[in-house]
Amino acid sequence: MKLDQITADIRLRSVWEAVDLGFLMVQEWWKAIYLPLGILTLCIALPLFLFFPVEQYWIIGLIFWWFKPLYDRLVLHIISHKLFNDELNATQALRALPSLIWNTGFFQSMTLRRFSLSRGFNLPIWQLEQLRGKQRAERQRVLHVAAHSQAVWLTICMWLMELILLLSLFVLLIMFIPPQIAGDFLDGVFSGSRNSETAQLWIALLNVGFYVLVVTFLHPFYIAGNFSLYINRRTQLEAWDIELDFRKMSQRFEMLAKTGMAAVLLFAATQLAILPSPVSADEIQGETPTSETLANERKPPQDSKHVIQEVMKNKNLDDKKKVMRWVTKPRKQTKQAESNMDWLFDWLEPVVKLIATLLESSLWIAIAIGIALLYVFRDRWLHLFQGSSRKKESYTAPDIMFGMDVRPESLPDDIIASARKLWRENKHRESLSLLYRGALAQLINQENVQLQDSFTEGDVLKHAAKKITPQKQSYLKLLTRQWRYIAYAHRRPDDAMENAMQTLFNRWASDFTAHSADPASKTHKAA
Repeated sequence: MKLDQITADIRLRSVWEAVDLGFLMVQEWWKAIYLPLGILTLCIALPLFLFFPVEQYWIIGLIFWWFKPLYDRLVLHIISHKLFNDELNATQALRALPSLIWNTGFFQSMTLRRFSLSRGFNLPIWQLEQLRGKQRAERQRVLHVAAHSQAVWLTICMWLMELILLLSLFVLLIMFIPPQIAGDFLDGVFSGSRNSETAQLWIALLNVGFYVLVVTFLHPFYIAGNFSLYINRRTQLEAWDIELDFRKMSQRFEMLAKTGMAAVLLFAATQLAILPSPVSADEIQGETPTSETLANERKPPQDSKHVIQEVMKNKNLDDKKKVMRWVTKPRKQTKQAESNMDWLFDWLEPVVKLIATLLESSLWIAIAIGIALLYVFRDRWLHLFQGSSRKKESYTAPDIMFGMDVRPESLPDDIIASARKLWRENKHRESLSLLYRGALAQLINQENVQLQDSFTEGDVLKHAAKKITPQKQSYLKLLTRQWRYIAYAHRRPDDAMENAMQTLFNRWASDFTAHSADPASKTHKAA
């Protein structure tokens, strides 16, 4: 590395101060970083959007997340060159991708080490130092001594920041959506229900598109923070700051020599050579002195020790620091204490081993029981990993519910007219039965509510609420209440029920079957 060309202020920093330096690097070099990174992420995400159907867009987010080690290497390649004053344009950075894939342990990062929380801190060892095997493991162990836990916490913090920014983008979008459709939009995002193919497409695009945008924006900060941690750790181990200070001093001396200081020193030396040198009496007599002292008398060793101690109190020379930590208290204080305590340690040792064995066995038993329970109750959770399209294909609409035929062909062309006629003929149960059958057929065939023949009226209301509008929910609740009064409570029609039935007859077309084209539930014509 050419330390004399480094563009950052290299000095010893605290761990989080070093992370802040990495964030400043991204703010300073954002043009050189985001242009090639944006091109790379777009080249990965766009073909995935075109290849996968809308129902499987969640796979795009998973693939894009899995390829984060590739973005790591591109960002580190750019930042490391910028740090040592090597300018890279977007074309040069992207041309280095094949080398970054084959020579930096990329495939191990995509498999064995994909879930490592310190992969950003370890990446410079693979990519910049090009170490492998035992050398890499030893180098990694040395670098981890003072920065590994902070690198792990940096990974966790950046993951939480991704989540916060993702939710913030949705909140910002909802602020610009009209209130009357904001509720349907949120239901589509978080519950998975879809009102139309267009809404399904836009919600899927927003889910994955926002995630791609957030990762592209935040990932350079993550890599730059880890790279700055790595540089700070190497500064601690190799004294880069001292070496740079010496180089700066050397450059200053060279500059002084170029500005004429050499001539001044040469002139002074010439003048000193001209002056007569003092001659001692011994030299005049031709004798050479045998010894020379700096003082008339030497100080005793005790005084010298005191002077040395005073000099060492200088803060520039005193490198001692006080560190407090827990240490094991020595067992052997005295021979008497040792003899008194040995029997206790000898007795506790097998007890501790027994407890440890029991705990370990309990954990393995708990794991075995958990696996067995997962297998026994597999029908309750395996469906969570099945796609929505598969669920739709496996669903079969029931023909009979509550002992009533709900097939569209079993219903009259004009349900309301037939129900009115039955009600006027005092066939109240048959009238409500026909109306409720029509509502069930409407839910199954037009609203795509997946009803089962084992459902109760309450189950129908619960599952329908996820698919239909509040206006239709209100109508269905009123119809279900009147049906229960007649079918189960055997109540005779009164004025309140008569008014409720007239409401059901009059609002069938406007409140329940509006915007639907069910041939089996044709609306009646207003008289």
